[in-house]
Amino acid sequence: MKDSEFCPKCGAKLEPGEPFCGNCGFNTDTTDPALLIPQDPMPPDQIIFTPLSEPPQPSSSGSQKTVIIILSVLLGAIVLIGGSIFLWFVLKDNGNPPNTSQGLTGEKQVIIDLPSYSLNEGSYTSSQKVEINKPTGEEIVVYFTIDGTDPTDKSSRYDSAIVLNTTTTLKSIAIDKYGNQSGIKTGTYTITIPQPDTTQPNTTTTPPATVDPSMSEWQQFEDNIRGTWKWTDGSGFTLYYEFNNGMLLVTDGGSDYFYDYYSSTVTTGTNGTIGTIYAGGDLIYIDCNPLGDSAIYINGSLCTYVP
Repeated sequence: MKDSEFCPKCGAKLEPGEPFCGNCGFNTDTTDPALLIPQDPMPPDQIIFTPLSEPPQPSSSGSQKTVIIILSVLLGAIVLIGGSIFLWFVLKDNGNPPNTSQGLTGEKQVIIDLPSYSLNEGSYTSSQKVEINKPTGEEIVVYFTIDGTDPTDKSSRYDSAIVLNTTTTLKSIAIDKYGNQSGIKTGTYTITIPQPDTTQPNTTTTPPATVDPSMSEWQQFEDNIRGTWKWTDGSGFTLYYEFNNGMLLVTDGGSDYFYDYYSSTVTTGTNGTIGTIYAGGDLIYIDCNPLGDSAIYINGSLCTYVP
């Protein structure tokens, strides 16, 4: 197309040789007759220039939403992980509960079984021997009481069999080297030793100044029981009873169970062969018959003389 001064489509002024209208973008070289219809040129002051559209700018609200979504996902993941860890610890503790036995030193806590007794609870008509069996554990020590109080590590330490001459409530506890404690084991034993038939006893514990038949029998009784007498049960456990000038010692040869003063009475008419010893609140019945066999009966049990 020839150079023209105005766009044939919108009438905007054209620069010489410009192939496209700067206003409407019309191709001035086109041969389309419909587009070559002459139009009245537009005055310059009426020409409207449409600026080219700029590329779209990212929305600030969209960016904020994206950041919020990312943060929410991260926070949810953190909460989920933390909850899972917490649940794992809870289930782990429930599956492995701590031992109920509290160690005094806090170094190692274990459960210690109760001690056990060699003698069943019940009623007996003679002196009894009780052995305490220690539970398994590291350096277990057993403590016991025979007065009904609860034992502690300050109570008597068990080392050998316990002889019961009267009704007794035996309690014991096991403690290991870490201070862990068992429960308290309790055993109740009713000891009722039958008293032999006697006539009116002479309750005099010290020989009177005058000599009479009862005094003679009392002295004979003291002479008959003086010395050391040995008693052994079916399991081989041995006790020694030593009577000497009003003192009584009861021992197993290693541990002393009793050592104190005693008083005695004699059954009259028996020539000093039958009498009763009072020692530490206990009654001990003695029968020296038959004389001359180096043996006596103590609470119905045969005891032999130890030279």
